[in-house]
Amino acid sequence: MTGAAMGPGAARRYKDITGGMTDAVDRLRREDAEKARRLADALVELHEAMSAATEREALTVLGVALQWESALESLWHEQWMTLSPLPKPDPGASARDLDYLEAVVAKRYETLTEALRRRSLLGRR
Repeated sequence: MTGAAMGPGAARRYKDITGGMTDAVDRLRREDAEKARRLADALVELHEAMSAATEREALTVLGVALQWESALESLWHEQWMTLSPLPKPDPGASARDLDYLEAVVAKRYETLTEALRRRSLLGRR
């Protein structure tokens, strides 16, 4: 059937259908563009979070290593004590527990240095 053979109603219906399809395609493109923008924003946030976590990990590892080395130096003269290398991190530890675990390390280091200070004040036995 040619365009001349189609009636004005058929041509109008064709234009309505193709116009509706064009509108749907345009709407999908806008929605996809919005989704892409949200995903790009989320990717930036995740990248920033990963960078912060990597930095936090490096600082934690360095801080624990420095406290361990300091403790070993403080105990070096204790011949009766077997000194060991720094233990490996616990693979089962949760990142959510990092603040707590750092506080435990700091508290134990504090306890050790306080005990050594008191011992030196009282004199070695």
